[in-house]
Amino acid sequence: MNAQRALNLGKVCVLPLVLIAFATAGCGAKKDPFQQQVTRMATPDRLQTDVSKSQLATLPSDELTMKGSTYFRQGNLQLARLHFATALQKDPNYRPAMAGLGDVLYRQGDMAGSRDLFTRVLNEDPDNFRALLGLGRIARDRGEYEKAMEFLYQAKDIQPESAEALTELAMAHDLLGQGNLALAEPLYREALSLQPDDPNIQNNLGFNLALQGRYPEAISYLSRALSMERDNARIKNNLATALLLNNQESEALQLFENSIGKAAAYNNIGYLYMTQGIWDKAEQSFRKALQTSPTFYLRAQQNLDRLKQLRTQSFQAPE
Repeated sequence: MNAQRALNLGKVCVLPLVLIAFATAGCGAKKDPFQQQVTRMATPDRLQTDVSKSQLATLPSDELTMKGSTYFRQGNLQLARLHFATALQKDPNYRPAMAGLGDVLYRQGDMAGSRDLFTRVLNEDPDNFRALLGLGRIARDRGEYEKAMEFLYQAKDIQPESAEALTELAMAHDLLGQGNLALAEPLYREALSLQPDDPNIQNNLGFNLALQGRYPEAISYLSRALSMERDNARIKNNLATALLLNNQESEALQLFENSIGKAAAYNNIGYLYMTQGIWDKAEQSFRKALQTSPTFYLRAQQNLDRLKQLRTQSFQAPE
């Protein structure tokens, strides 16, 4: 899974998959809620896909899972989910399909459904790499960093040469703040040595270096990432941020403007100056955002009000 981030600048939702442990009482057998959900997801939507149920019926679970994994890598989450769910309909305990469906639901923003699937897999296979990685991502996204580290380090121990595990672990270190940035950097570099042509790892390493204040190095990696994916807005924003913090304002403005528009560019630049305590330039940028587009009146005005508060607090602070 690609891991891309923007530097502190301002998911298709699906119905949540609710997984409840199956239990029966008395002689009345009931359908497992898990299987009911899987059955619904294994029903093709003819308006959105040409794949028919009869086409899938002849394929075994392992082949369906392989096809689902291919669709997932291609970014076709609908067909990936259909194939994984059909595989589980045939074999409810097929862990590769269960983990694959967990990855799809995570990408679609269904954290609860994804977590329950990965937990089911891990209960049966405590060393399952995909489940550990998935639960680590979810814990990290929920701000449960200690739990995330536990899952992600286990995943790394199982596949020490996985660029994906190294990157996810490094991202968790980044989120823990300044004290952990130096721990994240070698993980990114190791991941990059395994996949030197991956723009997302280049981006993440550049992001880490920018957080460390090493702006020229950050610009080098982020420029390389952008040369690989020229239309990637997140990489553009990260590079623009590093350029601005390296006192290259004109280059930063051009990149911001190309990705988010002129008014938003001035607003973001003002915000960055404000976080750096460069009050005058922050105010100039916010006012340019206001002049450029009325759309940004509320946002830029709120930032101006916040800037005024920060300045007042700074003047009132005891020496």
